[in-house]
Amino acid sequence: MAIGRVVRAIAGFYYVESLEEDRQPVECSIRGKLKLGSESLLVGDKVEYTDDERVITAILPRQTVLKRPYIANIDCIVLVFAHQNPDPSDILVTKFLVLASTSGIPYLLIFNKSDLVSKSKVQKLADSYRSYGYQVICTSVLTHLGKRTLKQALNGKVAAFAGPSGVGKSALVNMIAPGLMLKTGLISEKIGRGKHTTREVQLLKAGAGTYIADTPGFSQIELDGISPEELAEHFPDFHKYNGKCRFNTCIHLSEPGCQVKKAVDDGQLDRLRYQSYIELLQEIKKIWDNRYR
Repeated sequence: MAIGRVVRAIAGFYYVESLEEDRQPVECSIRGKLKLGSESLLVGDKVEYTDDERVITAILPRQTVLKRPYIANIDCIVLVFAHQNPDPSDILVTKFLVLASTSGIPYLLIFNKSDLVSKSKVQKLADSYRSYGYQVICTSVLTHLGKRTLKQALNGKVAAFAGPSGVGKSALVNMIAPGLMLKTGLISEKIGRGKHTTREVQLLKAGAGTYIADTPGFSQIELDGISPEELAEHFPDFHKYNGKCRFNTCIHLSEPGCQVKKAVDDGQLDRLRYQSYIELLQEIKKIWDNRYR
């Protein structure tokens, strides 16, 4: 019995790359109990398979599962946005960061297309998110800014690239792993958004033990799996105020004795950052109110 990793899934067939020897992925199918079972086979799954018949017989225990999109055994989520074309939306960046945090998988934030704006603007945006507690790398496919840093961060890991369409995810992957030669797209001048160039989830080998999941871009994401009480847990810059508010149930909205609001008023927390929190909180409250109405 051989052990491998599912790197692609198409129409009921699974392409499995051996974890025991260096060779091309083989096309496998599933049969019997595995086919009839309730657990779906995911890209990223480590599996046992018969090398002669090329049939997957078992799914090995998963370490992690990324749900949007579904990928198993991811070590790192790479959230990609652009400095310009399309311009970064603070609320969208924050949404992606919150969702990455809820996954329990380590993540980092990329601001791509640094060559399109001034160095001072690049530094200001990066520093603001670093001050919130995030790991940030600024990149440029044109100048190769950040190439070495990004490659080092992903070395030996299975990483999922995610973010809105048009920010240059596929171009970034091509920069750090030129042999993959992924298709890249242009920004629509009419709507200011990118056209999807990635149509499916697949793991791409970018070096010894290094895989990249180039996932479809998406422009709308929902926070329907997070309660209002949980949201602040996913804002790293709020953590120092845990347990310091007057009420244990404080969600930092309008409660008296809220230390997060006091920190904002005192200039210790960024006001725009807090406004993003409130906007997401109101969105989540609306979702929960509609759910239990």
